[in-house]
Amino acid sequence: MTPAAEYRPNPVRQALRSALISVVPRTRLIASLPPGDRVVALTFDDGPHPEWTPRILDVLARHGARATFFVVGAQAALHPDIVRRIAAEGHAVGHHSWTHSEPATTPTRLLLAENRRTRQFLEALLDRPAPLFRPPHGKLTPLKLLGAWAQGNVLVLWNRDPKDYQMPSATELRTWVSRQPLLAGDIVLLHDTHAHTAAALPHLLDSCAVPFTALNA
Repeated sequence: MTPAAEYRPNPVRQALRSALISVVPRTRLIASLPPGDRVVALTFDDGPHPEWTPRILDVLARHGARATFFVVGAQAALHPDIVRRIAAEGHAVGHHSWTHSEPATTPTRLLLAENRRTRQFLEALLDRPAPLFRPPHGKLTPLKLLGAWAQGNVLVLWNRDPKDYQMPSATELRTWVSRQPLLAGDIVLLHDTHAHTAAALPHLLDSCAVPFTALNA
């Protein structure tokens, strides 16, 4: 059994998440897309990575697919040319805090300061708004959530998560995709910091019958 198979979501957190999604407008919170749009959104967290992000971009370009990259500010500052390439090739760029610190130990004031710093960096680098925000591990307290909205951010979660960061090889990710085909409306959580994700991406793209789109605020 792989680590991904051992994962069990917290039922209370899942119930609260579902309740929040049901009442908050999509201008503030996105967790899936309308199935009628007939598209899937791939999202990549934690980059940019100097090796794997460019490889993922190469694959996306060959398939004519668009995606959304939630970059960590400190990594973006180290690799600004990769961030520019992401945007230049038609993908969306969102922010994922500056350091990706652990949610349980990160004070509200610090997270909001990191959000502001990362978003300002991206907007200056790309000369465009960057309101899309994905919190580390998708976890926010009520105060952090309200603070993020007060900053004008759009919170982006997901409804499909293969736990690629726990998988030991591309084979496991390909198997997950084969057993759980992507459907119109899905927002898929992936990470552009792993070799096996880049290696499995062609299979993922080929296996889906609907186009892949970048997210918009």
